[in-house]
Amino acid sequence: MGQNDFIYLSQEDVLATGLDMGRVIDIVESVFALHDSGEVNLPSKVILDLGERERGRINAMPAYLGGDFEICGMKWIAGFPKNPAKYGIPRAHALTILNDAETGVPLAIMDGTYISAMRTGAVTGVGARYLANPGSEVAGVIGCGVQARTQIMAIQAAMPTIKTVKGYDIRPEAAEGFCAWAAETLKLDAQPVKSPREAVEGSDVIVTVTVADEPIVKDAWLKKGSLFVHAGSYQEEEEAVVFNTDKVVVDIWEEVLHRGTPLLAKLFKAGKITEAKIHANIGAVVNGKKKGRESREERIFFSPLGVGSLDIGVASFVYREAKKKGLGVSLKLWDKSCL
Repeated sequence: MGQNDFIYLSQEDVLATGLDMGRVIDIVESVFALHDSGEVNLPSKVILDLGERERGRINAMPAYLGGDFEICGMKWIAGFPKNPAKYGIPRAHALTILNDAETGVPLAIMDGTYISAMRTGAVTGVGARYLANPGSEVAGVIGCGVQARTQIMAIQAAMPTIKTVKGYDIRPEAAEGFCAWAAETLKLDAQPVKSPREAVEGSDVIVTVTVADEPIVKDAWLKKGSLFVHAGSYQEEEEAVVFNTDKVVVDIWEEVLHRGTPLLAKLFKAGKITEAKIHANIGAVVNGKKKGRESREERIFFSPLGVGSLDIGVASFVYREAKKKGLGVSLKLWDKSCL
């Protein structure tokens, strides 16, 4: 490749690099540590709102990573909730762009959809490493779309003691399909359930990954010692879930507030909680500056919004592996610059 060449990587190319969930969890953990150390430049995401409920939105998510990464780039991701039912295509589509951090020269453009799904699950995996009870065996998942698969993949990778997953979705066929996949692929005891309550009660780790904006989960259903992961972008639980939790951990508190739609942001803006309710950004827990789980009895609420730095971290690994393996198509910016 010349100075003016970059590579294009399809989703098949991304998969061919050998990217797996264990690796993605480790990368995501490293990026959170860099955030806490002040080695990440993360502008707030820009949201192109085309009617978030009626049609969809597209987010521009740039970031620079220092440390061992020394890379910058951007994820451009479209989320259109009606796609699966109306057009038979995925809800989300993404491209990730990487640039050299010294010269700004484009290095790669790649499919970002798979990376985005994997890193979103991996965030929950990092949370489970530090915030779930050791020996947890039962997970409950509310919302059984594509993202549910990478969520339970990550939970299992972080906590091999997980034996059972209960899946609930407003579309029973989605819960059944998810559980059939989890049983066959992950060898879990996977049970579709008929209500959110069944998914939550008795579960050690609970994940909500929906587009709902109403309280699905009741505080009374959560057992002592549980980890609740709010992975959706809106309100998926009643306010008492937050009020009665022992620790609240987020990925990046400023970005939760910037987004504005998650329950924590709503409560803060309404004056119902203060910043003192936020125990830590997960990076501070990773770096040992703040405690994660301290007892088997405490309930922990983890609310990761999702930040573009994670995509850039994973994409940098994909780029390096693709170069080693000769994957992708080399493309030119120009033959001879006119400038």
